[in-house]
Amino acid sequence: MCLTLRNAATVLDHQDARPPVPGYTRTRHHIGHLDPGDWWFPTTGPPAAMPHTVTGIHHRYGNIVLTDQYAGTYSYPGDSVVDTAVPDPRIAGRAPTFSLRVA
Repeated sequence: MCLTLRNAATVLDHQDARPPVPGYTRTRHHIGHLDPGDWWFPTTGPPAAMPHTVTGIHHRYGNIVLTDQYAGTYSYPGDSVVDTAVPDPRIAGRAPTFSLRVA
């Protein structure tokens, strides 16, 4: 299942990032909704400035273990709701475009 704003348990706030990193909306999702490629914020260790990317998911004895792009592993109870991020479809760093009509 892909993380979206519609299947979020909670929608928190929008974060603009510096180009070329896309902006994202901070959300919370049930851990069972995460798939490889999704973004989440680990709750262990120092606070993450940017979301980590899920590269692996393993189910072990009622827990779900997420692996990130740095090969770090994080274990959560299978019924957890975790901090996540949904990529913002807006293109960061671009000025809005508009057209003028000259009569």
